[in-house]
Amino acid sequence: MTRRIVFPVLLVAALAGGGYWYSLKTGGAEVAKAAAPASAPRAVPVVVKPVEVRAVPERLGTIGSVQPLAAIAIKARVDTVVDTVHFTEGQEVKAGDLLFSLDARALDAQLRQAQANLERDKANLEKARGDVRRYSELVRSNAISRQQLDAATATADALEGTVKADNAAIEAARVALSFTRITAPMDGRTGAVNAKAGTMVRAADATPLVTLTQLRPITVAFNVPERHLPTIRKAMETGKLPVTAGIPGDSRAPEEGVLSFVDSQVDQQSGTILVKGQFPNTDTRLWPGQFVDVVLTLRVEPQALTLPDESVQTGQQGRFVYVVKGDETVEVRPVTVSRSQDGLAVIANGLQAGERVVVDGQSRLFPGAKVSARGPEKTDEKKKSDLAPASPGGAS
Repeated sequence: MTRRIVFPVLLVAALAGGGYWYSLKTGGAEVAKAAAPASAPRAVPVVVKPVEVRAVPERLGTIGSVQPLAAIAIKARVDTVVDTVHFTEGQEVKAGDLLFSLDARALDAQLRQAQANLERDKANLEKARGDVRRYSELVRSNAISRQQLDAATATADALEGTVKADNAAIEAARVALSFTRITAPMDGRTGAVNAKAGTMVRAADATPLVTLTQLRPITVAFNVPERHLPTIRKAMETGKLPVTAGIPGDSRAPEEGVLSFVDSQVDQQSGTILVKGQFPNTDTRLWPGQFVDVVLTLRVEPQALTLPDESVQTGQQGRFVYVVKGDETVEVRPVTVSRSQDGLAVIANGLQAGERVVVDGQSRLFPGAKVSARGPEKTDEKKKSDLAPASPGGAS
């Protein structure tokens, strides 16, 4: 009975002693913490970069379509039959290359007939001229009447007109005969051939024999907002505006060309104007009908104040940056950004060249905050050193 009473009493005493010891320990820690002197605020680590002066081009990017300078539909100019096709579909040809030979037998016969008519009429003209000479002498001796001489003169004059008509007929027959040899009017690439050997062709056919497309040089047409028109016109008066055309999915550098055409009027519905750039296209990367990524360089600002885009913040009062002062604290500076180009913000006003601006770490800053600044170059070097393997003699 006595054991049953003593055991609970001892347990209660042990719990009470332990609680007292825990309270002394925690209370002492809090008192020591309160008695410790307040530490100075820690500097916020940030990445800074100075405001730089550099030449920044003003570029305009859009989508354009490739268009050939010329695409000629080759048609027959006489009614005949295709004799020979001298090229294959998709072949590149030079100006003057023979494309089609047409059946020329009927036209050759017409030429020979016209030549024969000329010989006959020339003979008749010579006879008529001789009659005029003889009748002139006979009229002076009153052997024949004046009326006979006039008739002979009229006959000779008519035959002179006939000879001229014969010469014209011969020339027309030669021209028609030349149409049986169809040559390329320019350098280009042939399309699908719509007339094979033996096909009957006519001058009135709507379908061309083949279409010849010029590939070098070639143009790219695109639209730009009308607000850029004054800059474009001013630049074209002094030189050429560079244009590049990149092919989607092609890892090679874009094709380079120059602006060659500005339309005569602005599209009122879209507020844009059609322009064209001309490209040498020596390797025929640009293909007619293809869509490309076009970049037009409007101008180059030689002395532009620049910052990385990520350094510019946006608040209720507009855009601003954190400028690091000489005492390593920051101040909020309102800025005006004229434009952004290739990851750079061009500053119109609010900063001066050489001032240090926070590029990374703005989320924890406030006016007057102390910072621990480092440049992006140092940050990159630190990353490289962290990734570099340990030297063989270093500690393991």
